[in-house]
Formats: sequence, C-alpha cells, structure tokens
Amino acid sequence: IPVRDSLQRFAEATGTALRPYQLDIACAIVDSVLAARGLTFCVLMARQAGKNEVSAVVEAFLLERYAASGGQIVKASPTYVPQSVTSRLRLKGRLQGHADVKSRAGYIVELGAARCLFLSASPTANVVGATASLLLECDEAQSVDADKWLRDFAPMAASTGATTVFWGTAWTSQTLLARMRRELEAEERRDGVGRVFVVD
Repeated sequence: IPVRDSLQRFAEATGTALRPYQLDIACAIVDSVLAARGLTFCVLMARQAGKNEVSAVVEAFLLERYAASGGQIVKASPTYVPQSVTSRLRLKGRLQGHADVKSRAGYIVELGAARCLFLSASPTANVVGATASLLLECDEAQSVDADKWLRDFAPMAASTGATTVFWGTAWTSQTLLARMRRELEAEERRDGVGRVFVVD
C-alpha cells in the first residue's frame, strides 16, 4: 500500500481526517523515515492549521510501524510543561486503540519495542544521552535556543542519520526555525527535493 494511502487510513482510524496539505507533510516525513533517507524538514504552519495533528499522526504511525522491530523518536519542545506534556497526551490519544501502550518515567510513550521521548529544550534542561533512531523533532522551533539545539539535540540523530523535523510558526529571521528554513531552501535549490513546507 502506498505511504499516502496507509497514512490516510491510519489517521482516519485514529479519529483524524488529515487535509491534503497535512497529508503531503506527513507523507514526506514518513517516507524519509521508512526509506532511511535521513532528510531534514522545516514545517511552518499558521496557528490553527493543524501542525499538532500532523505531528501526532506521524509519531503514532511510526510507533505502530516499528512496534515489532524497535526504534526511537525524540521530540523537543521549548518547555516540558505544558508543551511536552500536551504533545505526549496527544500521541497517547492517537494510540488509544492499542491495549499495550505504556507510559514510562512521565515522558516516554511506548508501543511494543518502539518509543517516543518528550523532552524539554529549555536552556537549563539536562537531556544529554538520548538517541533518535527514527525521528528527531523540534516543536515550536522559533522558540528554541539554537545553541541548545546544536549542542544537546542535533547529536541525537548524528550517529543514526534519523530524519529531523523543525515545526513552528514564522517569527523573526533570527530564530532557529528561520535559520533552518534558509539552509533547507538552499538544499532544495541544489537537488530539487522538497524540504520546506509553508502553510499560511
């Protein structure tokens, strides 16, 4: 079954009807993970455009897909409370049809051998040591300190070549999100592979 069809069916089964532009984003991310392409994406979405829905569906789909073989997602947010907590609850809601979903240590959601870690990217958070083998996400990247990201989070995908996604809302030209957008648009011009999604 094509990735797009699988994602659409999965989303509908979890009570989420993804709009075409949301499905485009989800497909690009999931395809990069499944094919081990290790691409980096930048997703800029206006408030109420459904960024959180897309992210939760992608996470849930990957946990289900890798439940038997194992793998790890790491999602960073500017704060643990409320942002990481809200993201964790949103993912659990998408997996409520699975009886074997487990929560561990207050920040981990597990399905079989696959897990998703929800971490704070606040400057004082101690997050060194985690590894993202499937997906590394930076939520609300416009509010995450670039130095913190490069020092503590980027290495989590360096050894695995995991797909990375920066989610957020356009703010100023000096943010981590804006910086990544410029870098990825330059890569798009070089090889024609879509990496930047903008939904106004």
